[in-house]
Amino acid sequence: MIENECSCSCGCGSDESGDCSSGCVANSAPTKVYACAGASNVGVISFDLTKALHTANKYEMGCSTCIGAGDCGCGGTVTPDGKKDLLIDGCKVACLKKMFDKKGISNFNHVVVTQLGVKKEGTFDYDPSLIQKLMDKINAKGL
Repeated sequence: MIENECSCSCGCGSDESGDCSSGCVANSAPTKVYACAGASNVGVISFDLTKALHTANKYEMGCSTCIGAGDCGCGGTVTPDGKKDLLIDGCKVACLKKMFDKKGISNFNHVVVTQLGVKKEGTFDYDPSLIQKLMDKINAKGL
């Protein structure tokens, strides 16, 4: 059984009352990954890395904006074997982590793209091969 503090009652446009996940991407991963939404290369990298982890079925992509809006109480999943949700912030400001902390969601793993060796720049461009390198670094951390 998975512990999850999900009590979703949002009006997210779903045809099914109270079902926020309807119409969203899903997979069979037991925990979620959330992305930073920063306006820089590391913000875009955070989002693309989150999508790649979802596509690889390592995590299921969660909606950071929904958490911030308070419309969905999802987050803080921990499996019986100790695997936790993952937050990926772009830089050391750690806005995503701060948002989860303010919502009282504290049981997660956290990585920061700039601490994985990527320099923050005022652009949305980056070498696409970087995503696999970052996935390898996350896997090496056991996340």
